[in-house]
Amino acid sequence: MNILLRKLLENQFIRFGMVGGSGLVVDLAALAFFWQVVSLDPLIARILSIWVAMTNNWFWNRVFTFRSEGSPLGEYFRFVLVNSVGAVINYSTYGALITLIDGFSTYLAVILATFVSMTFNFVLSKIYAFKS
Repeated sequence: MNILLRKLLENQFIRFGMVGGSGLVVDLAALAFFWQVVSLDPLIARILSIWVAMTNNWFWNRVFTFRSEGSPLGEYFRFVLVNSVGAVINYSTYGALITLIDGFSTYLAVILATFVSMTFNFVLSKIYAFKS
């Protein structure tokens, strides 16, 4: 079992997915806060929750997924730039689901939109944001 776990953790895409899972939890919590507590429109709240989750994911991808030793500030800006493209895909999917499908769950829309943009974000993060 330990060998299997170790092998899985050697895979960057698996680690990226784990970080993405934590980012999804952060995203959902931030969305709930901005939407339910602060009373922002869910489309505006989602912009803020994406940024909060993106910052969480940058940190954990830096230390866990890519184990980078590059300039943190430079990597953060590259990560935000790269993942902003993925965020547009994510946000567009989210917006389409909650506005075009009457009664569609806001939180389920976040989950589905995250899966849509995940592979795109991994590839661009690997080749650009955390380049060796």
